[in-house]
Amino acid sequence: MIWLKSSDYKKQKYIVLRLHAPKSEKILLDFNPLKISNAPNWNPAWEEWHCYSTPLRIYKQDYECLIDYFNRIYPIKDAFDGTLEPVFDVCFDNWIGKEDWIKIITEIEQELDSFSVDKKLFFEDFLKWLKEALSFSSIIVVEGNL
Repeated sequence: MIWLKSSDYKKQKYIVLRLHAPKSEKILLDFNPLKISNAPNWNPAWEEWHCYSTPLRIYKQDYECLIDYFNRIYPIKDAFDGTLEPVFDVCFDNWIGKEDWIKIITEIEQELDSFSVDKKLFFEDFLKWLKEALSFSSIIVVEGNL
């Protein structure tokens, strides 16, 4: 099962990727695929990007190595409403569309062989999760709690 009922968001089982982040870390980024709807005038509710059964969570010390890749694609257009987003925001929601994710994937894949073994495994796991999530949704909402 990929999607939970919208009311079952508490049943999500976060996949946590760790490279160096301590278990005590509280600052994080959550990666939540959006459950797309074809309803006319659809405006997604919070539950619609919190109903993927296995969202991804990465803590601050580890997501800092991802920020450079986000910065390479910004500014971008918000994948839902098309507004210009000048920078990646670690404090709020970032609605990133499939085309922009593909740019990030490409950038990471070009550099994988230059990473240490541990860092390479971390990024490979990130890419695996990302590619699978993108097979079910064209938008992944990245939420920060900084």
